Amino acid sequence: MKKLILHISVLLIFLANLTYGQVEKIYFKNTGWENKDNVSKFLKDYELAKKEFNLILGRSLQVYADLKLGIGSTNANISSKSGTGDYGTSSKLGYTVGALFYFNIFELFNFSSGLIFNGKSFSITTPATVVDTGTVRTNNSSYITNNYLDIPLNFNVGGMITERVGLWFNGGPYLGILLSSPNENTNGMGYKNFDLGLNGTLTANYVIFYPFSAILGVNFCYGGLNNLGSTKYVDKINTINYSFFTGLRFEL
Repeated sequence: MKKLILHISVLLIFLANLTYGQVEKIYFKNTGWENKDNVSKFLKDYELAKKEFNLILGRSLQVYADLKLGIGSTNANISSKSGTGDYGTSSKLGYTVGALFYFNIFELFNFSSGLIFNGKSFSITTPATVVDTGTVRTNNSSYITNNYLDIPLNFNVGGMITERVGLWFNGGPYLGILLSSPNENTNGMGYKNFDLGLNGTLTANYVIFYPFSAILGVNFCYGGLNNLGSTKYVDKINTINYSFFTGLRFEL
């Protein structure tokens, strides 16, 4: 038994002392991949991947940034006061542009936040019973274009599916600050200065070369948890927004 343990120990010591060149020679000979160009490319890719891994492993805080540009569709649900008639709405297209930052602390805590400019537009048809400055409106139609600065506070999950492709989900509440509402005085809506809502984002990334990736994704926002508007005609306003975006991701 002692001799067997001794032989195993000697074998392990021998394997541990094989040089990198000997291991390389044995591996490529056994696999039949003896072309020098292929070997050189393999080793170059290996060293690059090792360098990237060590960079990530050596950090207690990782920060990624998504710069994105997209287009979205917004629809509104408007509840009118009793006796004032019903508002009609339909969705319209708007823009979205901004930056989302991912924070990874000790590989344990993952969250994201950022600044997203959203143009939320929809059309509205006022009821004929709504009176504005003494004049009875007859199903007046107009566009609503509200520009918000959204600040999401999300948790995120996800990771790389392959060496180059990853999939990520961000979700949580957001605070939207109303920057402008050009149509506010023409439709009697009376929008509040901020929007409290929920959002979720699904993002795919493709690594172009470290640390840059191309991204493609979809975002959903449910706005108006705080009730976006309330007047003598309007009881409650909330919105639903879908947007599609593309952009660039990089590590800071």
